[in-house]
Amino acid sequence: SPMVAKLGFDPVLDPPSPEDFARAVMRRKTPIKALLLNQEFSAGVGNWIADEVLFQSQIHPAHFANALSREQTDLILDQLKRVCVTAVEVNAESKLFPKTWLFHYRWAKGRSHTAQLPDGRNIEFVTVGGRTSAFVPDVQMLAPKTEDVPVDRSKRRRK
Repeated sequence: SPMVAKLGFDPVLDPPSPEDFARAVMRRKTPIKALLLNQEFSAGVGNWIADEVLFQSQIHPAHFANALSREQTDLILDQLKRVCVTAVEVNAESKLFPKTWLFHYRWAKGRSHTAQLPDGRNIEFVTVGGRTSAFVPDVQMLAPKTEDVPVDRSKRRRK
């Protein structure tokens, strides 16, 4: 189908080489979170997967793709494959995901308590690429050269 032909790589069945991934990422001037969610870039990557990959890679979701280092793109690709393969291996049964994953602690947004990791580090939420992103500021710092990236920190929901 013409729609399927537009889909990007499959992180489990057909991941790109580290070289091809780095080249594709570094030529895009968009926040890395938005790029990972782009189905024409990487098929099947949803919001929580993108957040998990970036948390495990220690990269802020608003970091511009074209400002990433080769070491960072290699790390993102490794984590993208690892997170997706792990989810597939347990048939997406979230209680079987590793306890070190952000996934287990990100769902407190909007409740009376602050979302936190078990070690007490706070989970914060920002809008990147039109989607809410969960991230841990102590781990995922925004690099100085990408500080001018517009990040919507408003609490209002857009309609």
